[in-house]
Amino acid sequence: MAAATMLGVSETGQNPAAAAAAQERGWFVAARGRGAVRFSGREWAAALVVVAVGTFVRVLVLGVLARANGESLAGLLGKWDARYYTEIARVGYFHADIPTDGPVYENSLAMFPGYPLVIRAFSFLGLPEAQVGMTLNFFFTVVLAAGVMALAARMGAGFAARIAAAVAVTSAPMSIVFTMPYTEALFGALLIWALVALSDKNWFLAAVLIFGLSFVRLTAIDAVLCFAVMVAFNAPRQWKAWAGVVSSALPLVAYLAWSSHYLGEVGGYFGMQNKHWHSAFDFGAATVAWVASVLGTSDNAGYLLSAVVIVGAPVLVVLAWRRLPAPAWVFSAALVANILLSDGIMHSRPRLLLPAAVLFIPWVLWLCARVRPPVAWGLLACWVLAGAWFSAHMLAVFEWAI
Repeated sequence: MAAATMLGVSETGQNPAAAAAAQERGWFVAARGRGAVRFSGREWAAALVVVAVGTFVRVLVLGVLARANGESLAGLLGKWDARYYTEIARVGYFHADIPTDGPVYENSLAMFPGYPLVIRAFSFLGLPEAQVGMTLNFFFTVVLAAGVMALAARMGAGFAARIAAAVAVTSAPMSIVFTMPYTEALFGALLIWALVALSDKNWFLAAVLIFGLSFVRLTAIDAVLCFAVMVAFNAPRQWKAWAGVVSSALPLVAYLAWSSHYLGEVGGYFGMQNKHWHSAFDFGAATVAWVASVLGTSDNAGYLLSAVVIVGAPVLVVLAWRRLPAPAWVFSAALVANILLSDGIMHSRPRLLLPAAVLFIPWVLWLCARVRPPVAWGLLACWVLAGAWFSAHMLAVFEWAI
């Protein structure tokens, strides 16, 4: 109990009154939390420190492994999809200097326009696109960390436990992409605050944030689905809420239609995904076959790490049932299903599943409620180091795309 008190959570990791109220209303019926937890400068300062320390550790570990493997740190941070995004920001979809075995746009149009447009908007800084992207991503990750703290606060967590939750989410395996010119930091920043808005029944704010999210990644569809589920359970007769759901998906639908216009020869956007990355819905057949093969015969650490994440993700979804605010659980379950029930590049799954890292929050709060603070922070430090090594290995040692 002493540890729980010091870390600012109850023994269950939840506010008892809020938990009882949620039980009465039903888990999917969001509690209106606006104003219950006011964000102050202290919260933002804590988020900034969490991200600064985590980024330093991840870059340091990556630098060590880069040197050990004869790679440059800058080269690794600009690897794989980072080159796509920075090239699109620099010259657009049709003139990007990217490796391809066909027309450039058949590969470049896989990337949604939101993040390249943001990089382009900050080109006035006079920095190379990669540096602009990395700088922006640092601040996007701070916004993500603050959002995790806000979500944890709605679960009854005290200040220290909220910080612990932010550490866990922003230092998850493959969190190095929060530093690279990848979309995960922007996507995570918009997503986490959309989940907070949905928890608060703030339909307008949720619509605005998910609208922005729909410019960034295809998996924004999982946030739209989450929005629809929450409205169905909380405001089924409010036409404004449903209008928010529909409008939030418009950028996603518009981009799919626009890109498919240029990709007609390969079957549109999804045909292009299937041609170049074997990405297609197959009810999980390819995922199961790949995991079985890797766990049974592979000695490649990158494959094994990816398989562990793939197996662990649905387990975390099941264990988080009724332990997370409903919007966070619904989104995570939808994302995990979306990714694991499809074929595609299996060793990219740890990165693609990164937005579901909110599934760790209940267990961080549980830990904070049951162990002494030095033990809790020691375990979190190990988590940060493990996530940094995982990220560095997949970039500096593993030879295939993340």
